[in-house]
Amino acid sequence: MAPLRMPERLRIELSSKSFGTIFSGDPKANAEHVLKLIKSRHPPKVIIVGDFTLKVFSDSGFHPDLGIFDKRTKRSAFVGPNDFNEKISNPAGQITDEAVAAIRRLLSAPLPSTLFVEGEEDLLALPAIVQAPKGSFIIYGLPGEGIVVVTADKKTKEKINDLISQFERTS
Repeated sequence: MAPLRMPERLRIELSSKSFGTIFSGDPKANAEHVLKLIKSRHPPKVIIVGDFTLKVFSDSGFHPDLGIFDKRTKRSAFVGPNDFNEKISNPAGQITDEAVAAIRRLLSAPLPSTLFVEGEEDLLALPAIVQAPKGSFIIYGLPGEGIVVVTADKKTKEKINDLISQFERTS
């Protein structure tokens, strides 16, 4: 099927809206706070979307159940992981069926996995929230703001499904 494209009217809403808790300030200190939260809550899965955020946690010795990256940050090349379990294509501003299927598949893997995205991974936090087991944490960076931690609960999944339903199928 053709990818889902984010309509322009949602661009501002998604870029300024957080669906979870924002940890502002020093990235390393943010990671330490989030790691304490992970240790206290024991989420069934932890998913990290974004190169910089994935690196900050990796540098702290933490490896998520699923890491999603594209070797870019703030539209510039980024030296991140070279190893990955799966590689997919996902154009900027879109969500492909291939990406959704890969997220679903890798979340069911028994070991931590990484997904390398040719294109852009930013919007893949949305299907990750929907696909994650209830209670899971989805973590991503919000440029200029900090690290966002979203809990994949029923209410958040419903909000995300509503947003995705407003995307347009490309032809």
